[in-house]
Amino acid sequence: MKIKAIVSEEFENYRLDQFLSQTTGDDISRTLVQKWIRDGHVWEISTQKQFKSNYKVSVGEEFEIDIPPKPKISLSPVKMDIPVIREYEDFLIIQKPAGIASHAGPGDPSFTLVNGLLYYFQSLSRAGGETRPGIVHRLDKPTSGLMIIAKNDRTHIAISEMFQRGEIEKRYYAWLVQGPNTGEGRIESCVGRHPTERLKMCVRKDGRNAITNYKITKIINSRRGRKFSLADVHIETGRTHQIRVHFQSLGCPVIGDMLYSKSGEEFKKYGLLLFAYRLQFKHPFSEEEIIHELPLPENFLQFEKEAIFR
Repeated sequence: MKIKAIVSEEFENYRLDQFLSQTTGDDISRTLVQKWIRDGHVWEISTQKQFKSNYKVSVGEEFEIDIPPKPKISLSPVKMDIPVIREYEDFLIIQKPAGIASHAGPGDPSFTLVNGLLYYFQSLSRAGGETRPGIVHRLDKPTSGLMIIAKNDRTHIAISEMFQRGEIEKRYYAWLVQGPNTGEGRIESCVGRHPTERLKMCVRKDGRNAITNYKITKIINSRRGRKFSLADVHIETGRTHQIRVHFQSLGCPVIGDMLYSKSGEEFKKYGLLLFAYRLQFKHPFSEEEIIHELPLPENFLQFEKEAIFR
């Protein structure tokens, strides 16, 4: 697999490894990019030259990564901290930590949520594929929050169908740079693969329909004249990177977004400030109403305290 990345003005004078890690997707770490550079898998297309990781890129340069064959996916159980919010007979509600992929992806050999689930639970669904036991839906690697994990195929299929019918309410909190022009609204823009940066998504007419509803619940104006907004977000569809792409398209990216925000590096210490805080749905095999809600995590609270100084 080959990936191409063109240096735009916003990445002028970035280190090569930093530029590539921010334009090739969340599942590819800077450490992995550095390894590919060292191993000779990265070059500038027009000159065919290879550079070190600390090379400062220039506008218009186009780099190609020839991604080496990915290692065999490890399904070995790995002990990790996965908070279980509640265990039901047929499924689990867990809190996915930030920085862990929901399941294995291209170019990232690190352990995933799947490895952790296999350590604690003997019975997980296989309907989503042998490499994704229990995974009915996903959260992006840098996103934390509530997830449903299916224990068996019957439940996996039932919950998948509920997602497709829009019967599962998912709500998120997101701190935004600036904020939308209106205090609440509905973003209905199709989302599809980015035409040149293949591991990114973007708003495009020929993409898949995507609907994001939001309400701004708090605004902080810093002493330096900057504005930050806390959004309560409800999505009606579940496209890859949907919330991040939709807010970026409005000019108010999620704080700490290393992939879609020009200021991602500035807020790196907080991580991506996107948190799946609420799930609500009816039990797939009864009339029981399932509601789980989490308080704001520490990194959200820390940012709120420090935003005034930004």
